[in-house]
Amino acid sequence: RQNGVDDLTMMTGQGVSDIVTQLGARLDRNKIYTSIGDVLIAVNPYRVLPIYGPEHVRMYQTSMADSQPHVYGLAERAYKAMLEMSSPQAVIISGESGAGKTEATKQCLKFLASVAGSKENVENKILMANPLLEAFGNAKTIRNNNSSRFGKWIEVHFDPQTRAICSAQILNYLLEKSRVVFQQKGERNYHIFYQMCQDSQLTSQYELGIGPKNFNYMNQSGLIKAHDVDDASDLAEVHSAFDALNFSSDEKEWAFRTTAAILHLGNISFKKKSEKGSVTGSSIADTKPMKIAADFLGVKASELEHVLCYRSIAVRSERSVIPLDPEKARDGLNSLSKQIYGKMFDFLVKRVNDSIEGRRGRFIGILDIFGFEIFENNSFEQLCINFANEKLQQQFNRTTFKEEEALYTSEGIKFQHIEFIDNQKVLNLIEKKPVGVLLMLDEECLVPEGSNEKFMNKLESQHSRNVKFQTDKHRKMHNKLAFEIDHYAGIVKYDSSQFMEKNKDTLFQDMYDVCASSSDHLTAALFPDMNRRKHKSLSFQFRGQLNDLMSTLYETESRYIRCVKPNNDQMPNKFEAPLVVEQLRYSGVFEAVKIRKQGYPFRLTHRQFAFRYRCINQGHNYRASTRDDEAVCREVLKTARQDFSDVAIGKTRVLYRAKEHKILKLLRNLALESIVPVCQKVIRGGIHREYARRIEKATAGLRHAMKVGNDIDLMDEKIRAVEGIIGPLYKVFPKAKPVNLDKAKAHRVKLKIWKDLEATFERLTKVNNPSQSQLDELENAVAEASDNLDIPRTDRQNKLFELARRQVIYMQIKINEEHLDKNGAKYRDLRAFRGLRDPKEYAKKKVIPLGRGKLEEGMCSWAKTKIPTALTRIQDKALDKIATQSHLALLSYMGDKKNPNPDEMGARFVNNGVQHSELRDEIFAQLIKQTTNNPNPASAERGWDLLSVVVSSFVPSEDFANFVKMHFRSAPGDMPQQLTSAYHTTKYGEKPTSGPSAGALTGMISSFKSNKERSRFSTMPSR
Repeated sequence: RQNGVDDLTMMTGQGVSDIVTQLGARLDRNKIYTSIGDVLIAVNPYRVLPIYGPEHVRMYQTSMADSQPHVYGLAERAYKAMLEMSSPQAVIISGESGAGKTEATKQCLKFLASVAGSKENVENKILMANPLLEAFGNAKTIRNNNSSRFGKWIEVHFDPQTRAICSAQILNYLLEKSRVVFQQKGERNYHIFYQMCQDSQLTSQYELGIGPKNFNYMNQSGLIKAHDVDDASDLAEVHSAFDALNFSSDEKEWAFRTTAAILHLGNISFKKKSEKGSVTGSSIADTKPMKIAADFLGVKASELEHVLCYRSIAVRSERSVIPLDPEKARDGLNSLSKQIYGKMFDFLVKRVNDSIEGRRGRFIGILDIFGFEIFENNSFEQLCINFANEKLQQQFNRTTFKEEEALYTSEGIKFQHIEFIDNQKVLNLIEKKPVGVLLMLDEECLVPEGSNEKFMNKLESQHSRNVKFQTDKHRKMHNKLAFEIDHYAGIVKYDSSQFMEKNKDTLFQDMYDVCASSSDHLTAALFPDMNRRKHKSLSFQFRGQLNDLMSTLYETESRYIRCVKPNNDQMPNKFEAPLVVEQLRYSGVFEAVKIRKQGYPFRLTHRQFAFRYRCINQGHNYRASTRDDEAVCREVLKTARQDFSDVAIGKTRVLYRAKEHKILKLLRNLALESIVPVCQKVIRGGIHREYARRIEKATAGLRHAMKVGNDIDLMDEKIRAVEGIIGPLYKVFPKAKPVNLDKAKAHRVKLKIWKDLEATFERLTKVNNPSQSQLDELENAVAEASDNLDIPRTDRQNKLFELARRQVIYMQIKINEEHLDKNGAKYRDLRAFRGLRDPKEYAKKKVIPLGRGKLEEGMCSWAKTKIPTALTRIQDKALDKIATQSHLALLSYMGDKKNPNPDEMGARFVNNGVQHSELRDEIFAQLIKQTTNNPNPASAERGWDLLSVVVSSFVPSEDFANFVKMHFRSAPGDMPQQLTSAYHTTKYGEKPTSGPSAGALTGMISSFKSNKERSRFSTMPSR
């Protein structure tokens, strides 16, 4: 074969053999794409070619978009047209099953995702929807290992400012539900069933261990493993897709469980059962699969069993229960399985749309819909599918042929008419009111005693003279319910024996109600209250969807991908010309080549042409008025030193062919090489100045927020405003930013610290009965606040901080008091204090051994004699000496030793603790000793008095504090509370700078006794 051309309009010949030869030659060279203007022909190579991926995306994003034909090039032109013309675009992908429509759709989406991207990861979610929807909506057919058994329209919306993908929406059409319950030889059910059976965890969880060969819904065709299909690997992608699309774990589990339930439903078998009145009913032969299915669906097994074997009918106010024979019971079971699967699939599509929804903008729509189908047995589904293809072919005819000729006529340009297949008669036969085939079917479904036989008779009566409709003259001998329609793609014989049942698309009311009562809310939601819904026939729903789709397509600028399969065996390097000719004829390719070659595939309005090409005459001063666009166009062509005699200037447009287009494009590129640098210089300067202005505006806002200092909301507002102020210029200067942005963000982090602390303070300062964990939390918060006092704070934050500091003290006191109330006994005995000297060691310090035993025993009780050594573990000899002297001073003050100046002795005792912090526990221990079991009331009273002076001067260590506070509780009269309050005041208040003098001692004691109020620290601070 000769080398093929990229564009069929550039061929010398335009016959059928010429076109097919070109396509075969290109396929031999692994060039599977060929163009005809905006129509792209894609021949399925049935093998993987290295023509996709990031490198090829970059290639077709730049110079190659308008040169070598490729799905990326078509997608790039659609993307550019959407941006430049602000008009919605459509890519319509058509072809027979196995021609490569699904792959073309994927590659379009991958290209758009790569070049546009998104902020919210929408583009990846769109791509991740593919493995999920393919698992539940694709199957292996005779013609294709991964055939889409539903149609889909994918709208990808783009943000007009950032040009990134901002949302998407998927509409699904006419899922082939009959495949769930039946597959012909050599085909498979939907991929998901086989994928689940490859996973050990799912097979165990959903009782699928018997394997595909033992499930009725999977073993009918005799094919379990499909060539080039890796079910286990594909299931891993399904799991990833569920996660990427934000399905909850419950939704994911429900989808698998419901799929498994359908398999178990298929394994239910029925046997005959005699009912009253010699009526043949049925019962379930083995209830195990029924019980499993009921459990997975969340319905009662007894109720499921009943609706499978019986049907109730309401006539007026009476309700009758009718037994179903095994055949009818099986039909009802299959209807239930199809309904559940179809509704589950609709739910999955809805949840995918929830994940990829967002703001709407300009869009590119991609239509991947079932190709024309002609099978040995064609039923209602094939009629709907072929009706959709008739609609799409009409749209292709109108945009490619009718509108083409209408344009030339309106522009006043001579053009030779080209005959093409007009399928309006077929569309009228199928959908025209009131006697279109589908409308008559809907009407028959509403008739109480309607039947497929009556429907067939009415069809024949109404359309017997229609050249597009015919019936077999001997049909009553062969198939009395068969009729034929002469479609644009050929004559198709339809069997209407199940048309009404499929069109009604309903369940028995009993089955519907059982599913609606499911304990699983997701299953129940699939079956809304039938009393509140107005059920529409399947053909009515499909016609509505299709009309909406066609309205959308007619509002878009459409591009077409005609997918072609070179052979029926899915074999590489095999090109069957007759098969290819048939597909090209059905898709209107031959007529498209003819009209594009004879016509003008390139057309621009006068203004667009003048704006785009006036630059090709560099240095030329145009004489035509800029307001007269047509005159400018003529001057552009006349001045150029090229032959543009074949360019047609119409009333509103300039029209030209590929040859002139290439010359104009080359001249424009040459002109731009000299013009663009000047424009770039000016634009870059303007962009820099604008950027500097925006940067200064953003910087000023941040500066103001920094000056205010303590307003986090203002800081957030100014930081967020930076991106909006700079806008798209961030892409031009990605590394540039306001000089104070980082500083503002760091300041904001610190403000956030205080914002969080403020919330903590607000919450915990209201606690009256604190727990230890609340105290720990507040102490940590106060400590963190103390470490961040350099951060500007609001008046409220300062107030709460001070309040929190007081609250910490209150909590410490409150919790300590509760602790002592519960555990005070272990602090009663001074001997339990770990800092106390060992009694034996203490007694050994007595010089004379006699009496050491008594000394040891009375170490912690009142004694009239001076102690031989410190009560606490003081190792320093000098301090130990001061300790023993202090005890002598204490005895002198209390009157246990005679002394002419007892107040001086008491002051000395106190001042020893003030001056020597190491002796403070010792001072308190000696006071506890001398006021314990003191037989002399006067001595004991003076000991308690001196304790009040000591606790007002300093406090013991934390380890000894509980012993001291428990001793307070044994004081006489009001002193327990007074001593405790004095302790709190000394510990948490201002510390005395010096000890008392002898003259001040009496006054201090008197003042202490007269103060009956609790310390302010032991009460909850006021807000």
